[in-house]
Amino acid sequence: MKKVLIISDNLQLCLRTLPIFEEYSHEFEFDYSISPFSDKKQFNEKLLGAVKVFDLRLEADVNLIIKHYSLVISIHCKQLFPESLITNIRCINIHPGYNPINRGWYPQIFSIINDSEIGATIHEIDEDIDHGNIIARSFVKKEMVDTSKSLYDKILEKEIELLRDNIEAILFNTYITIVPEDEGNLYLKRDFKELCKLNLEEKLTMLEAINRLRALSHGELNNAYFIDPDTGQKIFVTLNLKYS
Repeated sequence: MKKVLIISDNLQLCLRTLPIFEEYSHEFEFDYSISPFSDKKQFNEKLLGAVKVFDLRLEADVNLIIKHYSLVISIHCKQLFPESLITNIRCINIHPGYNPINRGWYPQIFSIINDSEIGATIHEIDEDIDHGNIIARSFVKKEMVDTSKSLYDKILEKEIELLRDNIEAILFNTYITIVPEDEGNLYLKRDFKELCKLNLEEKLTMLEAINRLRALSHGELNNAYFIDPDTGQKIFVTLNLKYS
C-alpha cells in the first residue's frame, strides 16, 4: 500500500479534508504531520492519531520522508520544501490564492489592497514559492464588504472543492498540469508586517484607507495598528462592513 504524507499547520482545514482522503484509505495509507511551529497535542486530540512532527530544515527528517512516502501533500504548511525533497518525491501544494496572481503569504490581503483577482490553486511544488505547474485553480468572488477573514473563508471552501474534484488524479498521478502564464506576484511575510503599522501622516483616499483596514481585519486577530503619540502604545484597528 502506498504511503502519503499530509503535512499541514492548519488544523481546521485538516479536519475538513479528512473525509476526502478517507475515501481512498483502502488503497493508500495517509499519515498526518505538522511543522515544529504547531501544537502536536492539539492536532493529536482532534485528528485522533499519532501526528508526526517533521522539521524540513533537518536533513534527517527529510530523508525519513523520502524513504517512507511516495507522495507529499502540503495543506497550508508553513515550511519551505528543500530541493532534496521535491526532486525525490512528488510534492503537491494546496494554496489559498490564484497562481500566479497571488503567490506567497496571505494572498487575500494583497488581493483586497491591490484590487486583484483571488482564488485557490493546487500545484506541484518546485524550488520557488507557490511557483510550480498548476494542477487546478479557480477564482472566488471578492466583494466590497469582504474583510481578510470573510474572503479567506471563501477561499478555504474553494480549496476543499478543488481537492475533492482532483484528489483521485493527484493520488494516481493522472492529472495534466499547465505552466503558469508568468511569474505573477509574490508576497512575503515581511510585506504583510510592513502593512500592519499604520502611518498617521500617510495620505490616502478614503477608498484606499477602507481597503487597507478591511484587508487587515481578520476576526479576533490584531493586525493593523498605529502608535499613540502620547503614550507610545499600540492601538489596534479593525473594520466591520455589511450591506444595508
